[in-house]
Amino acid sequence: MPRLLTICLITIGLSSIADAQELTGTLKRVADTGEFRIGYVPDAPPMSFLDTNGKPAGYSIALCRFVANAVKAATGREELEIIYVPLIAPEERLAAVEDGTVDIECASTTVTLSRRERVDFTLMTFITGGAVLSTNEKPINAVVETAGKTVAVIKGTTTHAALREFISSNEFKITLRMIATHDEGMELLDAGKVDGYASDRAMLVGQVFRSADRSKYAITRDVFSFEPYALMLHRGDTDFRLVADRALANLYGNARIRRLYHDWFGRYGEPMTPILEAMFEFQAVGE
Repeated sequence: MPRLLTICLITIGLSSIADAQELTGTLKRVADTGEFRIGYVPDAPPMSFLDTNGKPAGYSIALCRFVANAVKAATGREELEIIYVPLIAPEERLAAVEDGTVDIECASTTVTLSRRERVDFTLMTFITGGAVLSTNEKPINAVVETAGKTVAVIKGTTTHAALREFISSNEFKITLRMIATHDEGMELLDAGKVDGYASDRAMLVGQVFRSADRSKYAITRDVFSFEPYALMLHRGDTDFRLVADRALANLYGNARIRRLYHDWFGRYGEPMTPILEAMFEFQAVGE
């Protein structure tokens, strides 16, 4: 073999080894195992839920599939197995990201500073706010109308914290009924055991459109909190976060994000708000 060709082949080989060694954290684990683990919430439509075929679906799940494609390219894997891990309570979801049970959490998690002490977040994926769902038999049309009412809320969520702050600030007498899941909230509301069910508006829209009788519900016109969503990652895994952010930024910079929004919100009568439109535009970061 000619000496120059030998040197070139050795150089290429060393370069490939160096490239492989550069993978760290989540990317290295995915490269080694061929598995990408996505955490999701089974009952949080339209963000994250099980569809009629028992498969994970939703707006956040769709975003994470774009991230998975980017991870596949970054790790050089020809095949990538996506493993979906069901998670319910906020603490369970945080812990699963912290301890590496999942590589990314794809549901409806609000970015907060206290959570950023434990995990990292991607670019924002959605912006919504806390609202109250009621029935048309006893409608609650505005948040202030919750005074004197019993309202269900999932314990430990940012909605729970914001609602307590709203009650304290306005000196309202509202009875909070602690629950564990969205399904439980809907069951209590439908049975007349609570006057309202408080959650993020995006979550309430999903619950209504999953119902057999959508016309029986009313959602407050206003909101009592600001809820910016993002995908959770292991804290300090900057290489993986860059891959995820690049995938989202590329998506936000073209028409695909509008089609994705329409699929999960627009077709149900929820127009894209100016603040959400701005969020996509501002985060379409270029190379």
